[in-house]
Amino acid sequence: MKIKMKWFIILFFMVLVLLSIIAVVSTPNYNHKGKTALTWVTDPNPQRTPQVEWFNKLHPEYELSIDPDNNGVTKVVIQCAARMGPDLIDAITENCIQTYVDSGILMDITDKAKEMGFGLETLPPQVRPLVIAAVPNKEGQLVERQFGYPSNVFHTYIFYNKNLFDRYGIPYPPEDITWDEYIDIAKKLTIYPPGRKEVPMIFGAAGAIPSVIAWEKGGDYFNQWGTVCTIDSQAFVDAYVMYHDMLYKYDIEPSPLKQSGVTTQGGFGAGYLNWFSEGKVGMFWGARWVLISFRQFIAEQKEARAEYLKKHPNAKPEQGPQVLRYGCIQVPRFKDSPRFTTMGARNTGINANSKNRDKALNFLAFMAGPKYSEILNLGADSKPGNIKYNTLEQFINPRFPGEEEAHEMSIKAIPFGRVARRSPFITNANVDRIMNKAHGKIIATPNMTRKDIELTIRKAAEEINQIIARNIKRDKLLGKIYLRLLEQGAAPIKYKELE
Repeated sequence: MKIKMKWFIILFFMVLVLLSIIAVVSTPNYNHKGKTALTWVTDPNPQRTPQVEWFNKLHPEYELSIDPDNNGVTKVVIQCAARMGPDLIDAITENCIQTYVDSGILMDITDKAKEMGFGLETLPPQVRPLVIAAVPNKEGQLVERQFGYPSNVFHTYIFYNKNLFDRYGIPYPPEDITWDEYIDIAKKLTIYPPGRKEVPMIFGAAGAIPSVIAWEKGGDYFNQWGTVCTIDSQAFVDAYVMYHDMLYKYDIEPSPLKQSGVTTQGGFGAGYLNWFSEGKVGMFWGARWVLISFRQFIAEQKEARAEYLKKHPNAKPEQGPQVLRYGCIQVPRFKDSPRFTTMGARNTGINANSKNRDKALNFLAFMAGPKYSEILNLGADSKPGNIKYNTLEQFINPRFPGEEEAHEMSIKAIPFGRVARRSPFITNANVDRIMNKAHGKIIATPNMTRKDIELTIRKAAEEINQIIARNIKRDKLLGKIYLRLLEQGAAPIKYKELE
């Protein structure tokens, strides 16, 4: 056993060395043509080209370039820890920000950001949790600090297909829609092929999010201190029962089984976005970024429509290829209850071990400024973090008329944005892994009863609480923080190992 462990350690070390060599080879030369080179690990989104070009134009003393082939949290952490990582780290999300912070590779930018004009005050209050993480101070108290700035922000709302509503004579949904109205409309829009009831040819809706239902019922992932997981609450059970009913009782949303059936029949494209554009889904949960695809779909549909009319000049409006027409509304809420929706951001942070970290701050300031925001707004790649550049006038691109409802709803959704409550005692990645497993089991099992759903969620909560208990016991600092929270009235985890 010792021999096996020895070889495992040697192999692991060799992998680290190989990754380090790759990092060194792929790292651009510094001081190229007398300029300071900055490397930004990000994706190869076409919008990166104008973003990089404009930063370099506004800051001729730098030469920013992107590294699109170096993503992956573990890989970035290893390289940054070895002091061979990029200067700017992208794709810092809810799932990984705490991992990056705990690894010590993200620069705390709180004070510099405020000084340079891209502090938390530039973000809507609902967005601020996306760029902050809780860290212990010298007294062992948890304090929230800023570790990045949004490269884009999204809020979820609903797109509805006006072509389908008109075809079946259904009034457009109200902007302030309730869950009862949403389900009723989706039932009317769920259309089966003549004489068949296996798989709808049109689903009334797609993309509902169980956590939104749970939030609106008063639930959350953890208690207010983060000491106990609370997904086994009545709110979450009710939410998953309701979502399961949408899949199997009302048949208004595509279950995994029916998605497979549709794909086998060759009826839909890949994913809800394609389905919606092809007129196979009535209401679709999305965000402003879907306009990037809609612009392409609509251009192709217009070409197909024009070609059809050439060959069939006397065709009726409903005949031949259709051009997508859509409207937008808020996500549903329960009557006389508040509305919540999901939101997220693709954040960019600075490698704390970079020798250019102080210079990299200028790029985050650029992200909060007018030119970066203009590029983002016209390209519809979600929206800027800086609330100053979140207006209808700034969102409108004259090249793409008819998008006003989507732009307007993206702004109206901001006050309803919410992120799941975190715990300082477990990573979001671990919570998501466990929740995704429970979610997958629930949506893949047609005959699940309420008791089955409750048991599945309870097991997930127990697994999360066990990890919290283990972390508190193993990490002295976390244990100290946990005990201090208990002194302040926090509910304790009930596990023998902590007694």
